[in-house]
Amino acid sequence: MKKFLIIFIMLFYSINPILADINLSCVMTNWNQNDDFSKDEFNIKYKELEPSHFSAIIEITSPGKVIGRLIGTSETGYMQSPYVGTIDDNKIVMNHKVSRIDDRGIDFTLDLISGRFEQEMYILEYKYWFLQKTGICELVD
Repeated sequence: MKKFLIIFIMLFYSINPILADINLSCVMTNWNQNDDFSKDEFNIKYKELEPSHFSAIIEITSPGKVIGRLIGTSETGYMQSPYVGTIDDNKIVMNHKVSRIDDRGIDFTLDLISGRFEQEMYILEYKYWFLQKTGICELVD
């Protein structure tokens, strides 16, 4: 009976998608700022950065649902977490609410095919982002 229970528990942990997670090593390469985020969506200042590394842990909590945590380094500083979102065959789309539940907050989009990510920060009810960080992520074992 003990062997059966141990085998069942090991099988449960190995195939259950609730316990699956994705570990990523990411590099931020661009920092884009939109000064007129309430008027003109095309008045953007583009700035290329020295590669700044951070880590991400994305947990698949149920089919199609994820929770993501970004872990900053001395290069990127503190990165707000957690993010809640969805996953499909092509991308992961997550959002973090900064101060209020009805704010737009911060969107994090990861393209699963190319590994490119975009993190866009919004202020209150404004339609366009005011700060965008872009780069690339790689899967870590």
